[in-house]
Amino acid sequence: MSLPYHARPGAGLIVMGVSLLGVAWLFAWGFATPPLDDVWRMQIELGLGEAEPLTGREFRLLQDTLQRYPALADHMLEGGVAGLVSANQKGVVDVGYAYLVRKRPDTPGKLQLTALGDKRVGLQVRTLTSSAAGETRHAATYTWQLPSDGPFPQLVEVRLDGERRSAQRRQKQGLEPQADAAPRPVMVTLTP
Repeated sequence: MSLPYHARPGAGLIVMGVSLLGVAWLFAWGFATPPLDDVWRMQIELGLGEAEPLTGREFRLLQDTLQRYPALADHMLEGGVAGLVSANQKGVVDVGYAYLVRKRPDTPGKLQLTALGDKRVGLQVRTLTSSAAGETRHAATYTWQLPSDGPFPQLVEVRLDGERRSAQRRQKQGLEPQADAAPRPVMVTLTP
């Protein structure tokens, strides 16, 4: 059984439908946030210590952007070859996380973390290709040899115990912060 000619869609209707879908896709693409805009926002928030630690998607986006635009690493490091790009005071981090950038594999590759207080600080360290977990105390420095397999510039994330996030969450809920919920400072250094 065949349909009468007037019941079939014509070529003009199909072209119009495809054109409308193309225009809808173009508008959706145009309203999306550009990746560099997200990276600049993350860079500012990390530098101020105002952001939560990066999600997996944000971490990969920042790593991919550093790889695609190596000049961004130069800007973040202010001409150096490696260093902290998140909130810190002369290497002391007390915001619950730290982010480091290393431009080349021949730059300092040993990460050392030392707690400045007398309490234990648990930590997790990761790059795009590997990760490690451990803890540090005042007298015991945690050392991790950074992988040299890239990609470079290399983004390194250090997450400290979640006390600050817990304190912020309790504060948002209108609860009193716990006495031991203050962030525990950690000295972060890169050595050859």
